[in-house]
Amino acid sequence: MHALRMTASSLAAFVLAEAFGLPQGFWAVITALIVTQSNVGGSLKAAIDRFVGSLLGAVYGSAVAFLVPHNDTPAQAAALILSVAPLSFMAAFSAGFRIAPITAIIVLLSASGTTLGPLGFATDRILEVGLGCAVAILVSVLVVPARASRSVLDTAGEVAGLLADQLETLAAPGDQAGMTALVVRTRQSLNRLEVLVGEAARERRSRLTDMPDPEPLLRTLMRLRHDVVMLRRAVGELGDQALPAGPAESWVSAARTGAAVLRRLSESLPAGSTAGPSGEMAGAMGDAIGEYRVTIDAMRRAQQTRDLPTETLWRLFGTGFALEQFRRNLDDLVERTGEFAGRR
Repeated sequence: MHALRMTASSLAAFVLAEAFGLPQGFWAVITALIVTQSNVGGSLKAAIDRFVGSLLGAVYGSAVAFLVPHNDTPAQAAALILSVAPLSFMAAFSAGFRIAPITAIIVLLSASGTTLGPLGFATDRILEVGLGCAVAILVSVLVVPARASRSVLDTAGEVAGLLADQLETLAAPGDQAGMTALVVRTRQSLNRLEVLVGEAARERRSRLTDMPDPEPLLRTLMRLRHDVVMLRRAVGELGDQALPAGPAESWVSAARTGAAVLRRLSESLPAGSTAGPSGEMAGAMGDAIGEYRVTIDAMRRAQQTRDLPTETLWRLFGTGFALEQFRRNLDDLVERTGEFAGRR
């Protein structure tokens, strides 16, 4: 579908450039191809960055061409430095300005710019880029449109599923081989989700979707990922001293309960449905954590904690704290999932 949109936008830009008689219509075609992204939100961002950067580069490059004589090579080099240096400095702070120095160079050094004059060439350049941006946005909206706000739910479900996999791996003694790969995949999915949330925000500002704001969903998943990291460190990696038998059994039960809730949420988010009664899921996780607390209290009453190494005590109480934080954020994720129910 993305290939279809890119092909359609390129063809439409070519036809319109020929119809308007633009002298360098290939810039409209190239712009349309670059701006057409995998979803509408991405196309909006690319169009704004491309047009604003091209406008700034064309105006500034024309000003330099008018004010600085550049008839020989040393003069051209000086004008080039004067054009590129400030625009590149701006591009270092904002990626949206990356096209600006390129446009300034084209206006300054292009043979067409010499023939048409800097002002005429810059005007044509802006018209060509603007046409390409407009075509790309229209094609993204009209030709098999893909919404970033919908991709947010798919990716959020993927993150929840990966967090569930991490918990299940932690709960299986001696089965830590795939943990590193799961951690990397979770981080990559969260990074992709953060990009999609930004693109979905542009769709909401442009009134192209009525989805709720996905920013709270991203924040909740990031907190849950942090909770799982804390649990992984508290329980210990392979080769570290394990928890005592009683707390270990309660921890495994709590981890598997949390993984089961995350698994249901990972299926509900892409489908745009609720994961079930929130009170039921919160109660199951609360009961599992309560069992862990009961086990620790029993050990304290029996004075079994007096003979434990300090590192083991840290693991016992650190695991309890991390589980409680995990439960709170899991309840929040259940609520966030309910906000998107029926909005697929």
